[in-house]
Amino acid sequence: MGKLWSSEFPAILTTLFVMVLLGIILNNWFLAAFIALSSFIGWIYFRMIKLEKWLARGAKTSEVYDDNGFMGYIISHLYKQKKTHIRRKKRTKEILRRLNQNISALPDATVLLNDSLEIEWANEPAHYLLGIHRRYDIGLRISSLIRHPAFLSYLISPDKKKRLEIESPVDGKITLQIKIVRFGRDQRLLTARNISDAKQLQESLKNFVANASHELKTPLTVIAGHLEMLENEKALSKTGKKSLKVAQKQSKRMQTLIQDLLLLSQVESYQLQTTEGNDLYIPEIMANVMSAVDRDCEDENITCTIPDNLFLLGIKNEIEGICINLIDNALKYSPEKTPIEVLWNINSEGECIFSVKDKGPGIAEEEIEHLTERYYRGQQDGTEQTLGSGLGLAIVQHAAIKHGGVLNIRSQLNKGSTFSVTFPSYRVIKNKPQKNNVVKLQNYSN
Repeated sequence: MGKLWSSEFPAILTTLFVMVLLGIILNNWFLAAFIALSSFIGWIYFRMIKLEKWLARGAKTSEVYDDNGFMGYIISHLYKQKKTHIRRKKRTKEILRRLNQNISALPDATVLLNDSLEIEWANEPAHYLLGIHRRYDIGLRISSLIRHPAFLSYLISPDKKKRLEIESPVDGKITLQIKIVRFGRDQRLLTARNISDAKQLQESLKNFVANASHELKTPLTVIAGHLEMLENEKALSKTGKKSLKVAQKQSKRMQTLIQDLLLLSQVESYQLQTTEGNDLYIPEIMANVMSAVDRDCEDENITCTIPDNLFLLGIKNEIEGICINLIDNALKYSPEKTPIEVLWNINSEGECIFSVKDKGPGIAEEEIEHLTERYYRGQQDGTEQTLGSGLGLAIVQHAAIKHGGVLNIRSQLNKGSTFSVTFPSYRVIKNKPQKNNVVKLQNYSN
């Protein structure tokens, strides 16, 4: 503050000198003071106008000027801040330039959307994968450029799915895997990856597994038949009978694995259309399911709740596969005589939900995301329960997706698990008012 006053000291002395001089000459001290002070104020005002014009032009460093008074300190501070700002701006521009180069070099399409789902930025791959031009399409709503129904649904609610697979709007031969994440104030970052090669390889593997399983099915049936005939052989020793039981057990396990592989190949083969499928009477489906479940029915530990006259549009063996696998898992991974609840119901949105709830040991949170992977089996401390094929939940998930549904898994350690499949409302066929009916396991068993 002292420097500011000292910088103006010469101007103040000059003003006082002029005031005294004019007072002596005019012999009117009031008029002399008025003239001198007005001149001083006018001088300050002139310098402020000059400063304001410099600021209005953007305080360009090339137009900076000197001022011997306190304005000089203000100009000096503004000049230093401007230089710092310019350096930061250059550094930020350089970082953004390198970031844009790096992102543009990525093979994945990247699009930045604002809270109105308008395109704010896009890289070069977005042009040939999504048909979004990085210059001409800025400011347009992405829904006007990509009109795929599944994409529009995913765009509105990206939290419901981890990712989405659709055909490229530019080239139908290209399969894209799209992921949308939220950030900032309801902004979205969209990435799209070309997975056509991986998809083709996966299809080849599926065809190979399906063909191999089909070819193995017939000779395995013959082997199982001969093993069954050997049961009646009286000449077999104890060791032979023991070996026969082991062979039968492994034969049955192999048959189950082949059936699972064939069913998995079937549910992955194509996406079911909204009007495609048969009218399935759910109580009848559940009767078949309960008969197929390999379990002693005397425990009566399963309770089923099914709405009366509930019909579902779908593929019979695939819906049965969903039910059998979820119930069989609940039985396998739960202690004996613990209750298991099987429930069919319709929610407020008209969707049909099939759920199986058990009181088993539960599943660790980090393990849940791996459950639907092929051949993955939950860790159960080395018990026989881990001897399954590891395809059950993969079948359930793919069958649910094929029918337009979603598999949800909720679990807590030492409290139990709930597996549910939500079928869309267009799969539900309503004939007459529904009434909940509780049915015990033995009613479905032979």
